[in-house]
Amino acid sequence: MRLIMNNEIHNNIKQTENLLSFINSDDAIQFSEWTKEKTNLRYNGKIPKFPIYNNFIYWCNLGINIGSEQNKLRPVIILRTSKSSPICTVLPLTTKRLQDGFWFHIDLEEIDSTVLVEQLKVVSKIRITVPYRKKGNLVTISQNDWSKINSQLENLYRLRPLKNE
Repeated sequence: MRLIMNNEIHNNIKQTENLLSFINSDDAIQFSEWTKEKTNLRYNGKIPKFPIYNNFIYWCNLGINIGSEQNKLRPVIILRTSKSSPICTVLPLTTKRLQDGFWFHIDLEEIDSTVLVEQLKVVSKIRITVPYRKKGNLVTISQNDWSKINSQLENLYRLRPLKNE
């Protein structure tokens, strides 16, 4: 059984290597590094010991993703979680305020970041690395930012009326 598994793993890695040989070398290296890191997170990662609170900001390893999905280690707002849950719903943030005027991007008042509301995702808490701190304190969002984010979440994610066919 182990030999069959090792052969299958080897074949998958070989096929991946062949696919990566036709793309930009920096992208291929980043992708292969993320594959290794993701494997380590999945099989050796632990849920952090520190508390993870809703509406607070943490650093999260989002990895290398597909298309225009947000990736890398970046700050996120914890939108929803509970103490006993192994997952949390997050909103990725930029590391610099965008001020791009997109209605689904919200520039935060307290920190130099923009909330990417359209990039809402569910992640394992294993991906959460450390709390985001400012002058040693945990960082949360303002009441005004909270209202703006909630408004855009409703605009983007509420179910639309069913059409009669």
